[in-house]
Amino acid sequence: MFKETLGRLTRAEELSTADITEFVENVHDNVITDIQIAGFLVGLLMKGPTAKEVLAIALSMRKYSVKINPNVKGNLLDTCGTGGGLNTFNVSTTNAILTASAGVPVAKHGSRSISGKSGSADVLEFLGITVELPPAQAQQLIEEIGISFLYGPSFNPIFLKLFGPEQALGIKTIFFTIMGPLLNPASATRQLLGVYQPHLVDLMADVVVQMPIEHCIIAHGIDGLDEISILGPTIYAEVKDGRITKHEVTPEDFGFKRATLEEVKGGDPQFNADIIQNIFEGRDRGPRRDFLVINNGFALYVAGVAASPQEGMEIAEKTIDSGAASHKLAEFIAASQRLSMSKVS
Repeated sequence: MFKETLGRLTRAEELSTADITEFVENVHDNVITDIQIAGFLVGLLMKGPTAKEVLAIALSMRKYSVKINPNVKGNLLDTCGTGGGLNTFNVSTTNAILTASAGVPVAKHGSRSISGKSGSADVLEFLGITVELPPAQAQQLIEEIGISFLYGPSFNPIFLKLFGPEQALGIKTIFFTIMGPLLNPASATRQLLGVYQPHLVDLMADVVVQMPIEHCIIAHGIDGLDEISILGPTIYAEVKDGRITKHEVTPEDFGFKRATLEEVKGGDPQFNADIIQNIFEGRDRGPRRDFLVINNGFALYVAGVAASPQEGMEIAEKTIDSGAASHKLAEFIAASQRLSMSKVS
């Protein structure tokens, strides 16, 4: 039956929910080989996934995921995006820490880089944060300090089985891009979700509106960024109360000057970690800080602590200037290391 599914992919036919369920179950049960998995990944990528297929994959994978249920006040937020955009520093990861600094509980889902220089796990680990905490410790970390990193492969066993073939391919398929934001282990109901291609704004909105997510913004910087862009216009879909609305904004709309890619470029984990620390400690007040502030404004708006992205940006500026972001980062590092050595299970 699986070979028939591969045949349908080569003919660019939409897969049924049964086809998708069979693939996920086969991966989970080790029924198919890495070569067959790679064939499926490339076939779906070349055909182009539909919203129906993406939703079916997400729901099927959720059956096998490890879930946590942190007891927090407020709306739990995730800033996990697809990755794959232009090479900037880890904006969504930095945004997650800054959001937590403003009192919003954050369950930051993510993984290591496959095709880029520095994924979210890579830069956090360089900063000294333990990124592969067991579920119980990860939940405790959110409850204690308001943020934890949820390492995708640790919470989604299917990812562990897909990681090898995808890494060997050396290309981004939908599983470590599109699927990551849809599989938050803590079932975060608020999301700021950056996508690396413009057509994914509509695709992901059509999927998210059918999921138990209360408020989500799916954004693409039309210059190639998977963030709210500081370089130029951003298109985004807002999913709220079961409705989808489309918008376009520019940095000037919020009083910021456009930057060049060179001014916000990223590098290896050490390079990006230095950027995060420089912003939080007040040494960098240039375009990189502006880039972060814009995205944090949208995160705080989605979380419900700001009435608008503009108000959220004002909060972001104050949070950095007060030293709260730098303090939260230090707290995150210390608490994650302490919990990693505990015997909580």
